[in-house]
Amino acid sequence: MDALLLVLRWSHILGAVLLVGGLAFLRFAFVPALEETDEETRNRLHESVRRRWLPFVIIGITLLLVSGLANFLLFNSAVKEQGWANGQWMRQTSYHAIFGVKFLLALAVFYLSSGLVGRSGGTAWLRRDRARWLGVTLGFAVAIIMLSGWLRNLHTGPAASATADPGVAMEVMTPDQAAAEDRYEDSQAGSAFRGDDSAGPATDSETSPASTPAEPVDAEPANAAEQAE
Repeated sequence: MDALLLVLRWSHILGAVLLVGGLAFLRFAFVPALEETDEETRNRLHESVRRRWLPFVIIGITLLLVSGLANFLLFNSAVKEQGWANGQWMRQTSYHAIFGVKFLLALAVFYLSSGLVGRSGGTAWLRRDRARWLGVTLGFAVAIIMLSGWLRNLHTGPAASATADPGVAMEVMTPDQAAAEDRYEDSQAGSAFRGDDSAGPATDSETSPASTPAEPVDAEPANAAEQAE
């Protein structure tokens, strides 16, 4: 399972690099450079770049869509199996709501990216103002990256309690660690181990030395008659 998760993560990162990196290059380098050329050259270059860039857009969208959905399903299943926060972790962190916003923005990026490199008449309005719609698409992509970082931060673990900050992770103890905690919960040994005063004041038998040497006492006469003699 760890190998599968690693492959899915690599696929998701690779898809994001392809798509977002290409959008940034087109918006801030390629399109501004074309403004300095004549219309015939501009159209020829647009068509040449579109033809070469289209396969990478398809690959990037496929990697992001497949790996993103697989990661979500696997993580959702793990949270349910482990019973994070007694089954309330998803609601406490609003994980599904955040993922839903991210997914809708991703669909918008997929549509706009495809339209900008496509040839369909239905998306011709995107290509008539490439600079603007490349900027919008890139802005959506940056928002997705920010939401992804938020979700990734939540993957560290469940909240410490139902009232705790959902973003604070809790270390999950093993059964042996839990047994050790129970052993020292209420005992005096546990209090001494923790260095607190919860066990109450120590008894005399605990504070007195094990053995105290007897103080010599002068023998007194048994009675007044013996003293007189």
